[in-house]
Amino acid sequence: MSEKVIWDFLLNATGNACGAAAIMGNLMAESSLKPTCATGKNKTANYVKDADNGAVDFANDGVAFGLVQWCYKTRKAGLLAYAKSTGRSVGHLQMQLEYLVKEMSESYKTAWNAVCNATDLRTASDTVMLKYEKPAGTSEAAKKKRADYAKLFYIEYGIPDPEPASEKWIRAKSQVNVRLAPTTVIPKIGELKKGDELELINSDDHWCKVAVYVMKKFVEEIG
Repeated sequence: MSEKVIWDFLLNATGNACGAAAIMGNLMAESSLKPTCATGKNKTANYVKDADNGAVDFANDGVAFGLVQWCYKTRKAGLLAYAKSTGRSVGHLQMQLEYLVKEMSESYKTAWNAVCNATDLRTASDTVMLKYEKPAGTSEAAKKKRADYAKLFYIEYGIPDPEPASEKWIRAKSQVNVRLAPTTVIPKIGELKKGDELELINSDDHWCKVAVYVMKKFVEEIG
């Protein structure tokens, strides 16, 4: 699955789960994690093939392309040159991930330092958006959308597998049903304060990872 491939690559490159999730959240907003995604009036029916064989003016055609949706001419030229230097298609997933890390670490160091040292998802996501992706729309809603994607990836891949649920978690003031979709669970988590007690129901499956994250981050142990 390409999603897990992207996560593993970015986690290895940054050494930081929060930073890897921040990058993935931005890539999700840009391209839905599709390395062959092409948008713009000048794209052709076989754009990747045409880019590889020189049938289109890849660097200058204004088509946003790939995981990052590279569009500015010097950035697209760099991507194409790297693809050719490694003997791979411009639409190759691994090649694009390598170039992303190369480009960010060499030319967008504020963003790179942010993801390698990230401790807060929203801050890291905003930095990637504003200092690396640089989209036209930078509204609060746009920032939140990317950060919410980052949260989903962090919950899916960045939280260690839990220990078995403990009976001492059951006494509570409120409930979080961890089988609900992440978009429902996350706002509920956000309402909690350190020291709050809560009951975790339906926590015996995948979403137990969310439950453990909640307990560790927000809730004091109940004796």
